[in-house]
Amino acid sequence: MGNVDEIIELLNPWWKDDEVSEKLAKPYKRKVFNEITRLINYRQIVILSGLRRVGKTTSFYQIIQKLLKKTNAKNIFYFNFDKEVNDINEILDSYQELSDVNWKKEKIFVFLDEITKLNQWASKIKLIYDAFPNIKFMISSSSSTILEEEAIKNLGGRYFLVNMGPLSFTEYLELRGKNKFLKNINLYEKEIRKEFKSYPLKSFPEIIEWDDKLLIKDYLRTTIIDKVIKGDLSERFKNVNKDLLFNLLKIFYNEPGMYLDYDSFSKKLGVSKKTLIDHIFYLEFSYLLRRIRNFRPTMFTLSRKMQRVYSYWGGLAYCYSDNYDKIMENIVASFIDAKYYWRKNDKEIDFLIIENKKIIPVEVKNKKELSKRDLRNMKYFLEKYNIKEGKIIYNGKEDEVKIGKLKIKLIPLWKFLLRENDNSL
Repeated sequence: MGNVDEIIELLNPWWKDDEVSEKLAKPYKRKVFNEITRLINYRQIVILSGLRRVGKTTSFYQIIQKLLKKTNAKNIFYFNFDKEVNDINEILDSYQELSDVNWKKEKIFVFLDEITKLNQWASKIKLIYDAFPNIKFMISSSSSTILEEEAIKNLGGRYFLVNMGPLSFTEYLELRGKNKFLKNINLYEKEIRKEFKSYPLKSFPEIIEWDDKLLIKDYLRTTIIDKVIKGDLSERFKNVNKDLLFNLLKIFYNEPGMYLDYDSFSKKLGVSKKTLIDHIFYLEFSYLLRRIRNFRPTMFTLSRKMQRVYSYWGGLAYCYSDNYDKIMENIVASFIDAKYYWRKNDKEIDFLIIENKKIIPVEVKNKKELSKRDLRNMKYFLEKYNIKEGKIIYNGKEDEVKIGKLKIKLIPLWKFLLRENDNSL
């Protein structure tokens, strides 16, 4: 355990300094910080999940800094499973030996980064959670599907899941020091529009001040995409075909929103349908892809056919595509966490937001002016399913079109993305 002891000591500098350096606990706190803070006083495990480089570890350090104001430094333990360790009890015993804190009896806060790299993590955490109510677990992961499946299977009722994405447009402006823009968005519309041109490509905290687009794209590829495919997925799954994963990303990122035909794709790529399905799952697992499904409003059911595929976060599509029509659509998909769209015959609605059986249809148009033809599908959908209001996101001015009792709100994309706290969007 000598090597692990050294790692633990390096990862917990506040045991000696009684503080977390500003380099680790950066001054700007993302919106998710308040959500995590609110959950600290609850018994349940907090699971923080999200794409690489979005700031999960920074948020943990900020929480630790907050805890240090009222908690003994040695009662706060942090470990990152990027290090190869398979026994969490040994880690905790090493923690006890170094800190002289009895982890089985004293009130402690345990932060575990990249927990899904620990084999059978959920069952191991469950055993400790049930046996030692003195421990408050805060854990993170850069994986999605399996994280949730294992948590549901082993930790039912024992956890809160918090998802952390890349910077919202509001956070981007705040981190850029443009807070005054948010106090009066109409007054500063020109300035906000100018900032918005850079936002989609620079929505990760480390790169918001960068100006070199080629350097930014290289960052996105090497520190996120390459790291996930060559590292995370290859370590987590057997028989991973890295070339196939990169090819799939190039295909899907080049044209976000394309339809997924498994039979056709497996033939074109020269792989079995099962292999294709597995590898698309791997990309979803690591927050690189999202699939959305065709929703049938009359039956409130999903069609298994005609899935569409997007980059999980719209900005990543810039790595392979300059098709702004599709990237704009992808940005909206990311913002609303899209799960559904609607298509019937030759008519389609880009996205459906469904909450409590209420349906909000959303379309995206890369236009400054909209014609009657642009409103046609929305009008048809509203009339067919007796829905009173729809939204079209575009590049013009905020407006509203009334067609009898129907209402179509026209919202500029930049303004739509500033409505993150508006439940009705």
